Amino acid sequence: MASLGGAALKQRHPTFLRDESPSRTPHDLDTLSPPPLPANANPNTNNKHHPYQQLTVESNGRNPRTTTKTTTRISKDPFQSPRSTFGACALYLGFLISLAILAFRLHYTLPSPVSSTDGALLVDPLTGQRQFSEENVRRVVKHLSEDIGYRIVGTEQDQETQMYLLSEIQALKEQAEQEGARRLSTTDSEDNAVVPAAFPKFEVWTQKDDGAHQFDFMSKVVMKMYTNMTNIIVRLSCGPQCDENAILLNAHYDTTLGSPGAVDDALPIGVMVELIRILSQRSALKKNSLIFLFNGGEESLQDASHSFINNHPLREYVKAVINLEGCGTTGPEILFQANSRPMIEAYSRVPYPHATVLANDLFATGVLLSDTDYRIFVQENLTGLDLAVYKNSYLYHTHLDLDRNMEQGLPQHLGENTLALAIYVGDNVDVTQLEETSSVVFFDVLGLFFVSYSLGAAIWSHIAIGALAVFAVAIGACRPTMRSVFSVPLSLVAALLAPNLTALFLRAIGRPMIWFSHEWLPLVVFGPLGAAAMLTVQWLLHDKTISNGENELRTLSGITVLYTILMAAASMARIASSYFIALYSLVSSVALIFNHRRIAQTHGSNISTVDYLTYFVASGVQTLYGIYLGFSLFDLIVPLTGRIGVTAPVDNVMAVVTGFSVFFVSPPLLAFSHRFGSMVLKKTILCLLLAQVAVVLVGLSVLSPYDILHPKRVFIQHLRNTTSGESLLYVAHADPGPFYDYVTELEAMYQIKATFRSGLDNPGDWNSIYPFSQFLDSYVLDTTPYIRRHTSNTTLAQSSEPLTSLIHDAPRLIAENVSYDPKTGLRKLSILCTHPNYIWTVTSFDAEVVSWSMDVDVPSKDRFHYVIRSAGGYRGEGWHLDLEYRATGPDDRLHMELTAMETEGFGKDVERELEGSGDIGVIRRLVKARPEYITLTYFSCVVTHFDL
Repeated sequence: MASLGGAALKQRHPTFLRDESPSRTPHDLDTLSPPPLPANANPNTNNKHHPYQQLTVESNGRNPRTTTKTTTRISKDPFQSPRSTFGACALYLGFLISLAILAFRLHYTLPSPVSSTDGALLVDPLTGQRQFSEENVRRVVKHLSEDIGYRIVGTEQDQETQMYLLSEIQALKEQAEQEGARRLSTTDSEDNAVVPAAFPKFEVWTQKDDGAHQFDFMSKVVMKMYTNMTNIIVRLSCGPQCDENAILLNAHYDTTLGSPGAVDDALPIGVMVELIRILSQRSALKKNSLIFLFNGGEESLQDASHSFINNHPLREYVKAVINLEGCGTTGPEILFQANSRPMIEAYSRVPYPHATVLANDLFATGVLLSDTDYRIFVQENLTGLDLAVYKNSYLYHTHLDLDRNMEQGLPQHLGENTLALAIYVGDNVDVTQLEETSSVVFFDVLGLFFVSYSLGAAIWSHIAIGALAVFAVAIGACRPTMRSVFSVPLSLVAALLAPNLTALFLRAIGRPMIWFSHEWLPLVVFGPLGAAAMLTVQWLLHDKTISNGENELRTLSGITVLYTILMAAASMARIASSYFIALYSLVSSVALIFNHRRIAQTHGSNISTVDYLTYFVASGVQTLYGIYLGFSLFDLIVPLTGRIGVTAPVDNVMAVVTGFSVFFVSPPLLAFSHRFGSMVLKKTILCLLLAQVAVVLVGLSVLSPYDILHPKRVFIQHLRNTTSGESLLYVAHADPGPFYDYVTELEAMYQIKATFRSGLDNPGDWNSIYPFSQFLDSYVLDTTPYIRRHTSNTTLAQSSEPLTSLIHDAPRLIAENVSYDPKTGLRKLSILCTHPNYIWTVTSFDAEVVSWSMDVDVPSKDRFHYVIRSAGGYRGEGWHLDLEYRATGPDDRLHMELTAMETEGFGKDVERELEGSGDIGVIRRLVKARPEYITLTYFSCVVTHFDL
């Protein structure tokens, strides 16, 4: 057997070794036939330039035949790129999937619950300190959400909740006194009395106050009045030296319409009860006192927090606030709003940090249609922290917000974090020097530890990162070209826009929101097209005049340039969340410098490719942290789309969010896509397009937006208009998903055809829940025929009188002390509202108001549409308002609409009945027939018009 040299072999097989590319890089050998042997190579030895294959010719005396003799080079480098395209892709993608699994575990793992069979306080054997017990918290949560139920401000359940909390707090106070006495009686081995460290002073207040404030929400101005609003307050203090400075811990015990509120907000209430139990039986905090505000009216638009911070004597001692909220039922709570660097730094002491200034910046934009009591405290110039449970908010403000749907370990997570935070700020933080600032960067690192620094430090670090990127260019590690710099942002734009084609198609065929039932489904529904689009840009701009390796290097360089430019722009705008882009820029520059050194070591100074290991360096941090943040993004946004209005383009929103995530999950994939040439890239794109078609076809046949644990939100209002005599059932939904099938079921149930009413054209239809009413379009059914058919009162059934004529004690507005001054053109009157057995009145009118008795400025000097919402405590039966407005004459009366809500129907199978009519059951029938995939927020209202 004799070996042929490269020249001889090329003569016999001119097409076998044809090299169509002007240059080759080491990894090109993985997929292409080997180039010819150098002229000076020894054909009988393994040549270092051809480590994978050696061509030989064998002869049996008759016909020589060409064979390929494969030799294996033993490499010490475990990250040597595999020989096959499939192997290289599988290894790299497997690495990315492993990072996703790790991020998932780090993101969602909760601590093990601590419990005891007798509910007693547990003691940590290592520290001797009392342990936080999830079991104790759940006992409170279950009683509030299931035994008491819907705790609407002004209802009997509201009163029952107050009595329960006061009894629990009194029991804790007695328990602390008994423990203190027991310790004082303890003796040591020499029978000498042991004097323990002093327990904190335990004080309790109940506050009931009236007030008013302006509440602007979702571009609407709402004037708020409240009467007899109730708060329960506990202070734990080391004595007079601590009383002057306090940290407020706040949570609300009331619930919204339609929800028993296990997480929102019974969970934080249970956490505060447990904190009091622990802290009242340990040494008093050394520096600051702790005030626990059991807030009686957050869902009525933050009335109780306003009452405390403006009316209670303790308000002057409060220097900072820690607000506890809940809108989800699973996962860790997040620090999502903060405005003081010392308080943010205090959060670093919690055992399970989960926070990002990204959430802080996002919430500040107003995009998230939600709010907390933290807003009221910040308006009063307080600094602090806002913590909330936010994952799986499908159940937020629904009948499914129950203890059984709250994930195990969640109360433990929230409780241990809040306990550590309270102890640290009570012992260490100088609250007299707190200043409000938004110039702080903070985030947790995979839930393992917490990082915070000033925005000034962030900008200096960004300058250093930018200098590193310039250094990478200077040494030749970063080699951007106009083509690559243009291709990367174009890929981002393509990834953002292309998934909207899927969104438009789903909406065009009447199947929106097929992805709604799980947070990860948008990635499946929109992701393939987003990935295909960004890779298509790379395929179109793949430079065939250079090697695959140079395409890779230039694209990876273009990615670094994009990050650096975005980082610079965000830094100039002083956006705190720019840390995220800075991290990507830093890792990309480091990866390029790493690649430069590695290629130089193995292949000399001709650096025109990307080493396989570089992708692992470039993707490791970016993908792990990007996916970790991505879980929070989708957990927050996907359920939110079910409650942002019927006209919201939610499919397009999720298409854009998905495209953004596909790009940022691992941007080095753009460079990696060039590794095996344009043909492989083209096939990858085709596979993604086929996957997109398959996903849509399968999704349309098997996916439904809603199920029992991911329900559609439907609002039901039984509105009785005493002015017109109408008795109407309003049915509305809060998202653009399928709805009319449910309306047809109601039409069959009540045997009446529904009429569509646009919310824009009829803004007063849902005044009872203004300003949320702006998102609702309604279908209206006349319930009068149904009531007449089902009443046991024969006279009523045959009467033509309006059913509303039988309503007794209807809400009323009365004008007193009316006067008109012809010189000034001002008309004055005192308005008295009486509403026995009704709650949550809403009064609306148009006028040029000059002055009024509310302790808040008139919002406009011109004619304005006023909406005044009033909430009151249990058995609050009215309110009073003095008003002065510009009139055309003494008979220019004020036309006012008054809506008042029934107290019945909140979680109990009862509804106010018309006198003598028997069992009406309009809402009762509807609630019992509710499909499993729907959650109802239902109530009854009476509306009346007055000319005062």
